Amino acid sequence: MAERSQQLALAEGLARQGQVQPAVEACYQALRLDESEALTHCLLADLMLTGDFYDEAISSAARAIEMDPSCSPAYLALGLAYDRRGGMWDQSILVWHELAEVEPDLVTAHVQLGEAFSAAAFDDEAIEAWRRALELDPAEARAMYNLAVAALKKEGMATALPGFRKAGELDPSQDDLFFSLAGICDDGNPAPDPAEVAPERQARLDAAGALAFEEDFFSAAELIRLILDENPEDPEALGLVAYLYLKQEAVNEAMACALRALSISTRTPTAVYCLGVAFSKRPGLSRNATRVFAALAKAVPKQPMPHVLYAESLLGLQRYAHAQQAYRTAIALDPTCVRARFGLAAVLMTEGRFAEAQWEIRRAAYYDTRRQGLFWRLYDVYAEGRA
Repeated sequence: MAERSQQLALAEGLARQGQVQPAVEACYQALRLDESEALTHCLLADLMLTGDFYDEAISSAARAIEMDPSCSPAYLALGLAYDRRGGMWDQSILVWHELAEVEPDLVTAHVQLGEAFSAAAFDDEAIEAWRRALELDPAEARAMYNLAVAALKKEGMATALPGFRKAGELDPSQDDLFFSLAGICDDGNPAPDPAEVAPERQARLDAAGALAFEEDFFSAAELIRLILDENPEDPEALGLVAYLYLKQEAVNEAMACALRALSISTRTPTAVYCLGVAFSKRPGLSRNATRVFAALAKAVPKQPMPHVLYAESLLGLQRYAHAQQAYRTAIALDPTCVRARFGLAAVLMTEGRFAEAQWEIRRAAYYDTRRQGLFWRLYDVYAEGRA
């Protein structure tokens, strides 16, 4: 038993480090010692899935579930294998339904269930599953993207656009873009206490950015106010103020601050971003948003999100060919960009290319689940419950 445990622990360690082939070999060694261990079969299924060996992943995951019907990470691996293999939507629906019963509060299970229903042309059931996901987590961007795609299929782009905009607001990658433009990153340290910040412009600006990153908008606003009291024409401070207004849905105020910052210095990327977002929130200003996001994409061409924002503004103008090009540019820069893949799927649907659109949605699902580290979260909870 000790030898088996050590071999499985070795396989787990190798898998977590991304050493797939050695981890697979360690799993097979562990199975030779004890073929009845559900955890080993489950881990092997995920490793096979990583290598796109879908049939082998299905076999290993099904074996784990046979040994223990409560093995939630095995259901995840099995459902993803069915989805990526394609053409097995009946089985996929059953698996995601089972996972939703085993883990009723697991939002991704309901999102995936909806996508399986949609692929099998059960549109009403799909919408119900995505709404259930949003009940569990109102900030679940992927469920909102799927609902927007469903609205596109039923009623057209005009009806779907608000859903895409809402999904974009829920997607944290857009805020990540702002902080990247502002030169603010997560260094692992908590934001400073506003009362302890040195009374200097740069110290206050840095602290305000850190507080905004942690969503302490009130404290950030107080520090920015001190900067603007001393210099009302500080473009970087005005850019941050515009962002704070956007987070409070004060679009007109955000627009005014961004315009003021750009009138002082056109080289203020945070203000360009805020102005584009503010324009996009006003339907009558869609053309303005397109021009602003085009300029931002040219200013930071290696960042995928400006191309996504530019593409979304083009959707509103029904310039689908240009939107598709912008989405593909974003995906080339970052293949894991879920938002770009859903947007590209929407464009492909307007052209009647439903099979390609469905493939993009499946790739979005793949990257979203990998980003979440969902398998390992379920695996660790399951293993701990058995200890």
